Amino acid sequence: MTDDYDKSIHSNRDARAWAKFFVDTVTKRGLRIEDIDEELMTGWFANAMVAMYDSLKREILETLDAKWNEENK
Repeated sequence: MTDDYDKSIHSNRDARAWAKFFVDTVTKRGLRIEDIDEELMTGWFANAMVAMYDSLKREILETLDAKWNEENK
C-alpha cells in the first residue's frame, strides 16, 4: 500500500466504484494484464467484502445507538 492510497473506498458500497478504483490502481502502478492473478483478485474482493461488512455494521450500530439515546433522554 502506498501513502497516496485513498481509504475512502472502504466506506463505499458501490461495486462500480470498486471496479473503477481497481482499474485506476492497476494503471497507476503500471501493472499489465499478466500481473493480475488470482491472488491479487482474491485480496481485492476480500477488501471489498470486508468494507461492505464494516460499513453495514457501522450503520447498524449508529442506528441502535441513536435509538438508545432517544429512548434514554
